[in-house]
Amino acid sequence: MNQRYPAYLQLVQAQVFFRHGERTPMKARLTKDEKWLHCERANYLQSEFVKAIGRFVPLSEEMPVPHPERIGSDSQKYTSKTATLKSGIEYEPAKWILRLGSKSAPTAVANWTPASCSMGQLTDVGLDTLHRTGTHLRSLYADRLKLVPREAGDSARDWLYVRSTDYSRVLQSTHALLAGMFPSRDGSWPAFNKDFLRKFPIHTRMHNSETMHGNFGCFEFIKQFMDISCKDARQLKWIDDVYQQTVQLASIGDSARRMMDQPNFGSNFHIVYDELISLAAHGRPLPADVEHDHVTNLGRVGHHQWMHPVHSTTGQRLGFGRLLNDIMQTMVQATTPASMARIGAQHEGDLLLVPGGVRAPTAAETPGVPRLALYGCHDVTIAPLAIMMGSVDPNWLPFASMLTFELFKDSATPAPQPAQRNALPKPSTLTQPVGEDHYVRVLLNDEVLTLPTCQAHGKHHSRMGPSLCTLDAFLEHVAPIIATEEEYAKDCGTMPATFDYEE
Repeated sequence: MNQRYPAYLQLVQAQVFFRHGERTPMKARLTKDEKWLHCERANYLQSEFVKAIGRFVPLSEEMPVPHPERIGSDSQKYTSKTATLKSGIEYEPAKWILRLGSKSAPTAVANWTPASCSMGQLTDVGLDTLHRTGTHLRSLYADRLKLVPREAGDSARDWLYVRSTDYSRVLQSTHALLAGMFPSRDGSWPAFNKDFLRKFPIHTRMHNSETMHGNFGCFEFIKQFMDISCKDARQLKWIDDVYQQTVQLASIGDSARRMMDQPNFGSNFHIVYDELISLAAHGRPLPADVEHDHVTNLGRVGHHQWMHPVHSTTGQRLGFGRLLNDIMQTMVQATTPASMARIGAQHEGDLLLVPGGVRAPTAAETPGVPRLALYGCHDVTIAPLAIMMGSVDPNWLPFASMLTFELFKDSATPAPQPAQRNALPKPSTLTQPVGEDHYVRVLLNDEVLTLPTCQAHGKHHSRMGPSLCTLDAFLEHVAPIIATEEEYAKDCGTMPATFDYEE
């Protein structure tokens, strides 16, 4: 603890990206007869949440009819899964966000029990994992480092910024993490209700302005994920080995072959991995002839396919440059707090979850420049960011993984000379001054990532070494990845009028 956080370093800010907790598989193809009964508390908390924001639909009622103007509009592709009559904010293609049970399955109501899970749903196991994550963050950032208070009080938005994608499993994970970090005085979980939303402002975004999914509105980026061919992937021997070993399994081989041979979005192998890792995550037995090491190898192939586009600077810029710009702007604003009391333009597009609905925040509800920023997101958010920060881990990220950007100030240790600072490249979107004597550290699941740019002499802390990058060198590292909106428009190209996809 003292080696990582010595007394001469002042922690100024932490931005924490966390993946949602354990969930059911997105689809059950290999284990169609399996019953997923892990969601009793998750169902209750979710029903309380959707009641709080005015979205609850009883099991006996029909789902809201999709707004006809939203489906197939020229400006944005919507489907009946993502455009509801009630508000227009788009939740995941899992109908349990609005009701407990699945309208599409005729037997769902008859067979539904309070513990029943839908596909892709956060489970009670996932809730507990994120609650423990929140307890860990409380111990570190509130108890030990005093970055934030132990109790949120009535002024949380002055120092805390919370944002989640609009997927219900991520919103629930965000609640669980906050419940672990700021528990009720009696130690119980605070309910996910109107009082909770008043105390902890949670922001989300419409799908077409969300930067934590990858920029799938960019044609030059998204086309790299379309119609991924298993045959092409198998040109690499190690991938062909995994394929051959999978299809030879007596228990799942035939089904897995059909799944992998079909052109897919992102990866042909991840759909097999996802179902098997969901079993393992809930302590359920794998098919008899499937070893855990084989599941890991399937995840590695999925990682190789999904992350291939972000191993190039162009792919990083087109897909995640906007998100990295949000991170960078939030970081730089914290270095000159006197000149910037409220968060800047990077919050544009935010919507606030409030009692009774979802709306744009008022000027008075604009968050302060945060000491702690929490971002509820996905594996395909964190893994690309980690690669940009120097990670070479080939494995698919576990549930509840975290990527943290820590900002420090050290006025006592001599820093590089101003002339050297000013000579380093900076992102073209950066228009405000950068405070002196600041450093950045990036951690993936508590393991320090060393940015390649920061290893050179004069680009890291003289006592902490390359693990603690000067802020100026960090800005140099991200400069090629961050572009202006005009540059994005030019590089992304025009989305064909007939182009459509479904993740």
